[in-house]
Amino acid sequence: MNIFALNAYMQEKSIPPQKPLVTYPALVGKILAQQREARGIKQGDLAATLGLSQSAYSRLESGDSVLNLSQLRNAATQLGLQPGQVLQWADQYEARLRQQGVDVISEKPDNPAAIAIGLGLLAALLMSAR
Repeated sequence: MNIFALNAYMQEKSIPPQKPLVTYPALVGKILAQQREARGIKQGDLAATLGLSQSAYSRLESGDSVLNLSQLRNAATQLGLQPGQVLQWADQYEARLRQQGVDVISEKPDNPAAIAIGLGLLAALLMSAR
């Protein structure tokens, strides 16, 4: 045994791998962000038309806050979309993410590592759709 190796003093613990997670509100928010960016609309401008601050709207796009139906309708309308179209895309991305082993859940869990992995996979999926 090498007494100078750091791992010689550490207990071996098996940490189970984190299953990637994405919340449905984050999925919807990322779709709105993608559509907003594709149209060259600044986040602050869209926020203002919804009567929100830029930071409040940013939380909606990131999934940290949940869009209500009125906000979804107004955001979709400003982007030239129907709310149902946004939700349909969210459902399609959810199915594709699940095929890749990502859980799509309703509420924000207490596992930031799993969320980071899931959001990374979602970002890759959205970028490949362009």
